[in-house]
Order: sequence, then C-alpha cells, then structure tokens
Amino acid sequence: MSLEANKLIVTRYWEDLWNNKNSQVIDQITKKDVKLHFPPGQAHQPTSLEVWLETAVTAFPDVRFSVQEIIAEGDKVVCRWSYKATNTGPFLESEATNKNVTDQGINMFRIEDGKIAEMWMSGDSLGLLKQLGAI
Repeated sequence: MSLEANKLIVTRYWEDLWNNKNSQVIDQITKKDVKLHFPPGQAHQPTSLEVWLETAVTAFPDVRFSVQEIIAEGDKVVCRWSYKATNTGPFLESEATNKNVTDQGINMFRIEDGKIAEMWMSGDSLGLLKQLGAI
C-alpha cells in the first residue's frame, strides 16, 4: 500500500466511523482482530472498536473529530486530532451531564493489507473526567 492509501484508511476511520457514526465501515477499514492499545489508567478500556464506538456515541452522540495533522511512514500512520462533544447520554456508569467537552490527542495506526491492524491511542482521559465533573 502507498503512504497516501494508508492515510486514506485512517481518514475514513475519523470521517466515516466517528464523524458519520457508520459502524458498518469497521469491517472495511480494520482487520477482524484489530488490536487496541490504550494508556494504563485510561478512563475506559473498551474490549473492541465496536464497543468503543457504541459507548462513545451513546454518551456523546454529537462528537465531531478534527484531524490537525496526519503523517505516514512505512506501515504506520500518525495523526493529531481534537474533538468537541456534548455529554447527553450515560458514560462510565454516570448519568449525562449535558456538559460540552473537548479533547485532543495523538493516535498511531499500523496498516496491514489495506486495513488497520493495530491502533495506539493517547488522549486526555483525566481532562475529560474533570470536564464532566466526575473528579
């Protein structure tokens, strides 16, 4: 795969999956056994991309990601992102707060055979919990 093709897969991850809330794209852009890597102590550690999307969209149905930068080298794609959302549904066993939240972070993806095989996420989990008033 070319670097541009790898970047396009990651762009679809943000646009089609997260911004358009299209869970059907998961099979198109990720390997069946995609590995998710989260920092220790993150607010939640979803077991699959499907669970992560469902949890996030239930709690923050208007979540909208913006990608500020995307860089590819070899089979890796790294992007710097931010989002804005409103907590109108339950999240981590807490009721909706109706608070507006923002976050920013960096993800690294490993592409294999035209699909995301692994993903490392680094966002501000503690900051999100503070914005929600959970801590």
